[in-house]
Amino acid sequence: MTDPGPASTLTAPDAARGRGAHGAPRPVLRGVRRIGVLVLGLKLAGFAWWSTQLYRHFALTPDFAQYQQAWYLIAHGHLNPYDTVGNFRFWQNHAEFIMWPLALLYWIFPSGLQLLLLQDIGVVGAELVAFLWLCQLAERYRPGRDARWLAGAGLVLLVVNPWSWWAVSFDFHAECLAVLFIALLAWDLWNGRRRAWVWVLPLLACGDVAGTYVFGLGIGILIAGKGSRWRGAVMAFLGVFAVLFISVIHGNLGSGHGLQAYSYLAAPGSTGALTLPQLAAGLATHPGAVLVKLWSKRLDLWANLAASGGLGLAFLPLLPLMVVVILANNLFRGFLFSEPLFQSLPIYILLPVGTVAVLGWLSRRRRWLGLLLTAVVTVQAIGWSMVWSPRTPHQWLRIPGPTAATLAAIEARIPFSDAVFTSQGVVGRFANRIDVRPLNGHLPIQPGVDWFIFTPWAGIETQKTAAAMAFAGQLAGPMHATLVTDTDGVWVFRWHPPRGVHQLEVPGGSGPLPAWTAPGSAGRPVLTGPSSGWHVTSTGRPGYVADRLEWDRWPGWFEASVQLAARGPVNVEVWNNTGDVLLARRSLPGTDGIQIITLPVDALTGYPAPLYAGWGPFQAKFGDGIKPQRIEIRVWTPGSATVNVYQAGLASGHPPSTG
Repeated sequence: MTDPGPASTLTAPDAARGRGAHGAPRPVLRGVRRIGVLVLGLKLAGFAWWSTQLYRHFALTPDFAQYQQAWYLIAHGHLNPYDTVGNFRFWQNHAEFIMWPLALLYWIFPSGLQLLLLQDIGVVGAELVAFLWLCQLAERYRPGRDARWLAGAGLVLLVVNPWSWWAVSFDFHAECLAVLFIALLAWDLWNGRRRAWVWVLPLLACGDVAGTYVFGLGIGILIAGKGSRWRGAVMAFLGVFAVLFISVIHGNLGSGHGLQAYSYLAAPGSTGALTLPQLAAGLATHPGAVLVKLWSKRLDLWANLAASGGLGLAFLPLLPLMVVVILANNLFRGFLFSEPLFQSLPIYILLPVGTVAVLGWLSRRRRWLGLLLTAVVTVQAIGWSMVWSPRTPHQWLRIPGPTAATLAAIEARIPFSDAVFTSQGVVGRFANRIDVRPLNGHLPIQPGVDWFIFTPWAGIETQKTAAAMAFAGQLAGPMHATLVTDTDGVWVFRWHPPRGVHQLEVPGGSGPLPAWTAPGSAGRPVLTGPSSGWHVTSTGRPGYVADRLEWDRWPGWFEASVQLAARGPVNVEVWNNTGDVLLARRSLPGTDGIQIITLPVDALTGYPAPLYAGWGPFQAKFGDGIKPQRIEIRVWTPGSATVNVYQAGLASGHPPSTG
């Protein structure tokens, strides 16, 4: 009789599932299970502490704002809330109707922190389900001590994976809830439990992405399940139907219009919408484009799979689900979805289950080979954790405590009815209101009071610092907004828009920048009198009076200009911050009143942006493409005389003439 492969059956009798005569877990893994539950409980506590730190530090971006706004408004009776971040009704984001029942929980703990804690529970709950499942598989293939090694290896894969921490660090996403329901659904189907169907409805309520999970799992059941193929067929149909229905009702605007996001592969150069048959035919006739796109993201593919065991791809019941997740994420334009984040949670949680099944099957046939690969998989998973886990705070917690304290004080002052426009790196905490938006693009203006909050040097920020400075200058100047605070790197303005103003355009920051927005270690802002006279003055200490006056520019020649007044020696410097290189310096003995100092800048050399990518076999790619150079103007004083800096500019220039 031949030994069946790791995916030859979808279900197994009790004896094969590691159960005794009365259905109780065999003693062989009872201790391992207890240890696993304890370790995962500690991980949940760690997640909760980390989420609390992120929330307290305002380290929450537009994705959190979308869910927080909807959750808050639904709880307060706005049953069809408008998503002012995405500019559509919230249900049109991803058709995540699970937010409506979740809104009932608001009144138990009325804080946005609850959303983060719920996703922590979802991820660790899914890991617990996966752990119990892989314990069954370990007992099935290798009873005795070998089963302990296999289950222990699976526990390590679940616990040390750094990407699960990154997944819960990035705002709130329904995928963190969906992964719990897909894990429960897959485990119950494998065990032949009728209650499996209970998990389908809450899973599909997590949105269009969850529909793809149902489809992938259904195909796996259809292929691998003996006597269960009808369930697989029904499951696959439900997944496809859900995704198509959501597309028809335009409930996937947050997904790049769903399947249309992949039309660039099926019909290169096409700008129109494709039907599902046209999309499928286009992908089939352009396989080269698919392979090229996957190859361009090979580092992230490896990072997602290797940290989770990798070998689990040979576990047939879960293979189609893994393929669906891989293709959906990596065929999307850009690197946003291919990066190791929440989009790949089914890989991080369910692939270890398949890995244990494959290792168990190999151990049954060649014990030495199975145990050797178990050790290799475990060691390399620990390697991923050692390389990337220490980077988690640097990546996600970029807001200092004093800045967070200032933001908390401002948040408490803003009425619910007022609109808030804020830097995208901190916008999440301000979303418990009808109108909240990040500071970019065109800002719709409604009658009432508007608040503008800038944190250009804190958080995960996409707005350029020059744009933030220029906009702050406009608010203080021609818009006549009231400066509420300028503390700890936070600028806050309150504005009453004039009648007839319905839209603001956020400036790009190409013009001169007000120096009062960027005092250095030896400078302080002077904000008295008309805003046209606001400036930075020296404190008497040696150092930079003004710095961080920065623009993003492609390599070339520029002319830097600084409007200042100095009663003693002063240096005007231009730096390429991308490469940390001094480009130009002009030393002055002083000035005769307020003068504009100019100097040519040779910035022809481009430097690669420093971006951590791991090392050796533990590499991942974050970000896409070549970035502009960060060119900064600084004004330095030896501290012996008064220096006032008013504004600085960076314009296109030409090489100085040699004649």
